[in-house]
Amino acid sequence: MWKTVAEGTNLWDLEQVVEDMELPKGTHVKVVMDTWASWAFDVAGAELAFKPFIPGGLELIDVYGERGKGIVEMEADPAWLVAVLAFMKAHWLAVTIAGFALYTIISFIRVMIKLPAVAQIPIWLILGAAAGIVGLTIIGARRAPT
Repeated sequence: MWKTVAEGTNLWDLEQVVEDMELPKGTHVKVVMDTWASWAFDVAGAELAFKPFIPGGLELIDVYGERGKGIVEMEADPAWLVAVLAFMKAHWLAVTIAGFALYTIISFIRVMIKLPAVAQIPIWLILGAAAGIVGLTIIGARRAPT
């Protein structure tokens, strides 16, 4: 499950929508940019254009275009979310793709992280299971022979 952690209409107003968190090693990070030029993310060398601008603690996995979106996928090793977003705001303005400045072809940006399977379990289910375990423990303690 992907969770949006920051969004904005451009790099200048990219705002974090969750509190700062550590992205553990192996966490997948995806930057999804709504664009009219998604083909620009598929051109030869798109990865090379982004590679120097990948924040510390992240490794570039892929750059591609898909149905009106430019997508940059990375993997954490580990990194802090606030540092990643600050780096992107400061450096990605310099990225150019196929002769277009990145900020001129983007209409909306989302930064997402892929949550591990444990984080995807609804909180009510976790609390219900915990209450059930406590209840069974109490019942078992009452019935235990003395």
